[in-house]
Amino acid sequence: VSQMPSLQHASLSLRGQPRRVSACHGLKMAVKVLASESDLDSTVAAAGSQLVIVDYSTTWCGPCKIVAPKFEALSDKYPQAAFFKCVGDSSPEATKLMKREGIKSVPAFHFWKNGNKVEIIAGANVAAIETAIKDNL
Repeated sequence: VSQMPSLQHASLSLRGQPRRVSACHGLKMAVKVLASESDLDSTVAAAGSQLVIVDYSTTWCGPCKIVAPKFEALSDKYPQAAFFKCVGDSSPEATKLMKREGIKSVPAFHFWKNGNKVEIIAGANVAAIETAIKDNL
């Protein structure tokens, strides 16, 4: 009787080297999903003085795909901030949120603190995103 390989074996590359295990294996993701206007409103209200950063993107956007892992890395580097993403074409509710927030091009990054929007960055400018994080923490 053959046995299923363990998760430990599944996390090795073909060359036997360790590789990063994805969040689907139970690891907590640092960037959380906002899917509606009420998600954003409750998140911003609950955050209080904590910096909230929202990455607005779509599934078809090339620059969004390029900046996504860098945004994830920033969430690891600055755990005192709360990182979120909204994928506009994932649902009608997400599209409605992006329209309400005035998103005209993606990626776009909105920064919230104390219930107020304090910064907006349009485009995949990682240096500007990190500067805005540092300036608003």
